[in-house]
Amino acid sequence: MRFLLLLMPFALIAGCANSPVSKAVLDLSHAVIPGAATAPIRLNPAFSYLRVQVENREVYFALGYQDRSPAGTVEVWYSAGGEVLRLRDGRVVGASGMKTEWLAVRLEGLPDWNAIGARAEFIRQRDVSPGYRYGLREAMSIYPIAPPPRTHLKDIDPEKLNWFEEVASASSGLPTARYAMQNISGKTVVIYSEICLDADLCFSWQRWHA
Repeated sequence: MRFLLLLMPFALIAGCANSPVSKAVLDLSHAVIPGAATAPIRLNPAFSYLRVQVENREVYFALGYQDRSPAGTVEVWYSAGGEVLRLRDGRVVGASGMKTEWLAVRLEGLPDWNAIGARAEFIRQRDVSPGYRYGLREAMSIYPIAPPPRTHLKDIDPEKLNWFEEVASASSGLPTARYAMQNISGKTVVIYSEICLDADLCFSWQRWHA
């Protein structure tokens, strides 16, 4: 379970070095030292971050921009190594720069977190690479759970969060995903998740501020 960190620079950095997203990623390139997960990390407090953990390795992603659409707002996060994560209300709806990529994700009948109750169902369709597998259709179930005994959370007590588990239909071959919610200014926000892009590429992410 690992990211293949790409060492090529972003085209957007070369072409728009003064843009906010370019500045955030350039800051990350100075903060994240390959092979030195325990080195002190100095992040620019002007930006929002995700702390992504793959096994024992930490990688930081900076929020580049928010893509607003009728389906909901998608947050686009960048790492210094070239990976991109697209999150919609805490769920991965795009991932690139990794050995498995989710090119696009479509969610049908997605319930609001506050409306799940004992269990809720929805449909997920994914376009995946390599192999260019398009329209993988999965029946999804999500339900609340007790705080798990082991997580990759930092500086937050799991007992103080609301937890959900999400299961895809068996044909997907994907392990169960988890989400942890916190009420922030009256709004339910996903602040932590554990998810797999395939059976061998799993990671956790946590909202992080410098």
